[in-house]
Amino acid sequence: MTTDAGRRTHLARHRYPAAALVACLFFAFMELAGPWAAGPAQAELNSPVGRLAYQLASHFTPAASPLRAGTDRQELAYRLFMTGEVLLITAWIGLLWWRIRPGLRRSEALNTGLLAAQVALVLVLDSLAFNFAVATEIAALLSLRRALAWMAALFLLGVGVDAWVLAAAHLRLSDGMFWSLLGVLTLERCMLPMGGALAWLVRQEQKTRTGLAAANAQLRATQSLLADTVRSSERLRIARDLHDAVGHHLTALKLHLDLAALESAHQPSPALDTSKELAQSLLAEVRSVVSAQRQDTKVSLQRALELLAAGIPYPTIRLNVASGIEACSPAVAHTLLSCVQEAITNAVRHASASLLTIDIQREGDVALAYIADDGRGAADAPEGNGLRGMRERLAAQGGRLDIGGNSAASHGFTLEFSLPLDGAGE
Repeated sequence: MTTDAGRRTHLARHRYPAAALVACLFFAFMELAGPWAAGPAQAELNSPVGRLAYQLASHFTPAASPLRAGTDRQELAYRLFMTGEVLLITAWIGLLWWRIRPGLRRSEALNTGLLAAQVALVLVLDSLAFNFAVATEIAALLSLRRALAWMAALFLLGVGVDAWVLAAAHLRLSDGMFWSLLGVLTLERCMLPMGGALAWLVRQEQKTRTGLAAANAQLRATQSLLADTVRSSERLRIARDLHDAVGHHLTALKLHLDLAALESAHQPSPALDTSKELAQSLLAEVRSVVSAQRQDTKVSLQRALELLAAGIPYPTIRLNVASGIEACSPAVAHTLLSCVQEAITNAVRHASASLLTIDIQREGDVALAYIADDGRGAADAPEGNGLRGMRERLAAQGGRLDIGGNSAASHGFTLEFSLPLDGAGE
């Protein structure tokens, strides 16, 4: 079962990358519209790409002279600049899509390499819009400490590129004008931390919302299981009362009726015989009700698990529960639910997974659970308090836990545990 919340999150996970691409296409239009509208004669090619375009154009066209105005060189430099801008922007957007595309597994080293390539392209483009975009990406995808380090490097390298462009532009700038322009460009780059801060706040808000949704789902699942347990306890109490009180009085009544029948054997009474039959029939019905109430003390574990899975916004949860699992005691159901809750919590907090599979089957009188995610994995990570608590819960009910299982997957994290349906000697 794939939950509705999981499907909504799956759609959202694809909407966010699509929105990022649309924003970058808009940035690309803004970046190219100005030089395109200005044309070769008036376009200012004051960027690393423009400097390189002038260098290449100088090798293929004659310099300006009293007889030539130098328009050929300007035209070629402009065409090279526009071509370079388009290629670099296209490459940057391609790297962005490779990095944020949902469902594509990438190693940490590859992600770092892709981000470094994006930063290098942004520095070559020397575009404030794309600097803002990469700063937002850094804050949205990296931890706070790493994001601050990357943004500091982006800011300092960008200031260095601005200084180099101003120095290499061959403009007749005084020292005062040079530092004034560099100060203005540096002040513009102070917008980058603002974009990063906004992305980080959005990320924190989303993380908080996910945590609240997970906590609410766990509360609803626990409430459902508790309600079933209370109902089962109440049925058991009523069964005991019927057996101890009503059953006792009916048994005594039947004995007295039997005694009365013996004392009046010489004068049989039809009413007395009818009373004996009614008492015996009522006692049999009470015993039947007591037996039925005692047998109906199981809890709806599947409903509790479905409520838990339905309330988790991310990752997508595929839940499969065998029908025979319902025939377990409240203590076993609580242990299973607690273990599944812990597995989901670990996937939400640590795995960065997009899919979590929960498969609970019955094999004889034992429940077998297989839980796997497609996240980053934690093969070498030490066992934390959550997994130790899970192992202790299972051991208390006669079960066992295996971390990693027998999966041959190259990534992700798996848990396999078994638990007797009747608990530890229940």
